[in-house]
Amino acid sequence: MSKQKLGYLIFDLPSDHEVESELATECKTIQSIIHNKGMRARVKRICVASRERFMNYPTYKYSVQFVHIACHGGKSGIGMLGGTVSWAEVSKQIIKHIRPLSNDEQRIICFSCCHSLDEFKKTKTHLHPYFTGAYIFTEESVPFAESITVWSMFY
Repeated sequence: MSKQKLGYLIFDLPSDHEVESELATECKTIQSIIHNKGMRARVKRICVASRERFMNYPTYKYSVQFVHIACHGGKSGIGMLGGTVSWAEVSKQIIKHIRPLSNDEQRIICFSCCHSLDEFKKTKTHLHPYFTGAYIFTEESVPFAESITVWSMFY
């Protein structure tokens, strides 16, 4: 029996300067690392920069083991073009894209943003039935170079 392919759902929520300058985002780098490892993993990257697009993104339920969210976080939510998305709204959007866990499944969520500890605390009630673990940064401010290094080593 062949081993099940790992699945990754990556929320790439870049800021306006990343979009405008066509910079490589953290999530593009992670997606490339996963593909280049030769695991034949399933990777779905959702890349949106505006609040409206994030809130109205078409939904499909993915069976994945890892969910990664990279954004510009603050104490009350994430900053996007068109306004802030509260942490509660973020958790609802994540849930729209994943299937609930069955008894023997495990799923990890990775928060890559400033204030990710705040994000974890404010979303864990909503996300608890969908995840068995979380990876976060405990510092309030996380430089891009640090986050890309950490996640590159993780993946």
